[in-house]
Amino acid sequence: MKSRPIVALVHASRAAVDPVTNYFNRHAPHLDTVNLLDDGVMRMLAARDMQRALRRLDAMIQTAWTEYEPVAAILTCSALAPSAMEILRRRSPVITMKIDEPMAQAAVCQGTRIGVLASFPATVAATGDLLHALAPGPLRITSELAEEALRLLLAGDPGRHDLLLTEAFDRLAAHPLDAIVLAQVSMARLHETFQARTPIPVFSSLASCLQSVVNLIG
Repeated sequence: MKSRPIVALVHASRAAVDPVTNYFNRHAPHLDTVNLLDDGVMRMLAARDMQRALRRLDAMIQTAWTEYEPVAAILTCSALAPSAMEILRRRSPVITMKIDEPMAQAAVCQGTRIGVLASFPATVAATGDLLHALAPGPLRITSELAEEALRLLLAGDPGRHDLLLTEAFDRLAAHPLDAIVLAQVSMARLHETFQARTPIPVFSSLASCLQSVVNLIG
């Protein structure tokens, strides 16, 4: 029996593992996934220690390539700026992408007023940099940070996480915007709920990332 192509999922947060793995398994059963996690990378990013964070992420990509020979490596951490991703791509022996890149590309096609919902502080600037890098012209970015929500999710309280995130989303959606991006994959399961609360197009990273992976590997 022919083995399924392997996609390596490289994580910096425990909150990303189940959403991405479950989505890929459900919507792309022809692909296999392997997860590599170092949640210490989140501490490095929070401390702005990008050199150490890149070293750890690069090590996980190299391990994935050596041990599993994936057809692609997907970084599920959104707190990496485009410049950091380019460093990882240059070092990587395999196709490497960040999970939110296709989402950001789709969002900037909607207009120049983009809302960013985040729960990890470093993600706000990184997502803004990504949106600006992909946009055909100037953007006006409005962000809403629900930092306590991520802490609650990691502590095992998804209900309060969802409540705080919904409150933050409603504040963001009150602005005149052309699109809203859910900047972290841990929010993706709330995509339909949030879209039902506003006429503004809401984007999450799972579907667009998977489609890009399928397109890349044929």
